[in-house]
Amino acid sequence: MRVFKKKVSLRWINKRRRERSTRHVRSETKHIPLDLTLEVLSRLPAKSVVRFRCVSKLLSSLTKLPSFINLFGSRSSSKRPRLLVTFSTGLVISFPQHLNPDGSYPPFYSFQIKNLNGPSYALSESVHGLILLPGFKIWNPTLRQFSTLPHPSEHIPSQDCKSYFLGYDPLEGKHKVLFILHSEELRVLTLGAQESWRILTKGIPKHHPRGYGGCFSGVLYYKAHLLDDDKNIIMSFDVKSESFSPIKYPEGFSNHWTFDMIPYEGRLALVTYRCDLPDIDLYILKDADGHEWTHQSFLNIFCKSKLRSNPVTFKGITDDGELVFAPSMLSESYCIVYFDPSRNSTREALFEGVKGEIRSYCGIVTSCPYIVDVFPNHIESLVSL
Repeated sequence: MRVFKKKVSLRWINKRRRERSTRHVRSETKHIPLDLTLEVLSRLPAKSVVRFRCVSKLLSSLTKLPSFINLFGSRSSSKRPRLLVTFSTGLVISFPQHLNPDGSYPPFYSFQIKNLNGPSYALSESVHGLILLPGFKIWNPTLRQFSTLPHPSEHIPSQDCKSYFLGYDPLEGKHKVLFILHSEELRVLTLGAQESWRILTKGIPKHHPRGYGGCFSGVLYYKAHLLDDDKNIIMSFDVKSESFSPIKYPEGFSNHWTFDMIPYEGRLALVTYRCDLPDIDLYILKDADGHEWTHQSFLNIFCKSKLRSNPVTFKGITDDGELVFAPSMLSESYCIVYFDPSRNSTREALFEGVKGEIRSYCGIVTSCPYIVDVFPNHIESLVSL
């Protein structure tokens, strides 16, 4: 009987100790400064932050504050970005762009998005974690969320809403969508703000958009045609000031070629590339006001390629200034080719088991799924609309 009482007392003592310890931890947690809590949370992966939102209403509200979302975005932009590839089956695969210190590549991972079923090509690259899709939709791959923007105007038919672009202002941490119906109907919508489309009227050159270029360093670039001068130009749109400025093409540059706009060494650059020739021409804007360009040519950049079995096409540029080339069709492996113009060198990243990953998500694949889009330099974002 005495032994029983002794056991009971020991259990009671241990229980009391645990209760005191729990109260102590809770007391210490309450005294953690708010700014320190946000600082710690901003350093976590997005997946962990989303899980923390389920812990309590306090953490959920803190991690949804605009200030925290901007802080998390700043942290994400300083981390190693990844390369997203979307397939016709709705599968999304995230590949690493950079090597580990030991020379190996981190593993790739994948997830399924039902909304991506079918050929739905994106209208933008990954702009600070967000991607613009047809139908005024914004896709956040990190949160697996799709948001539909309000229609610019009930008086504008949907079939006429074709020219709209996604930009990002790094100074204020804001995404904006620029909509162009015709030369005198331009509107801007700030994402995440409780506001509607605003009409732009001052200091706008009369022009028609001809295609998307890209957004970097707070400036949106797109191909356009000036109506007054009857010339093809590159139009720049400062996302913060919402001002426009035309840029002339390089002298002797045929703007009928297929080319891409990229940021190179902090400046606008034009890349021309033909699939049947392993050559690249790089035009770098020297002075935006004076419209001066420099030209570099790189020949036979794939002459040493051993892993590439399928033709590759140009897909963009990494944060380290490497041009990205990826296949448009999927084989048993997936090979990404990176070309560094500053060193005139290439490196290849070969990832095995991609088809097996697709089968595990989508079942047995009877035909080879084709690749819809490739998004280099993608970062995590907590922006939710």
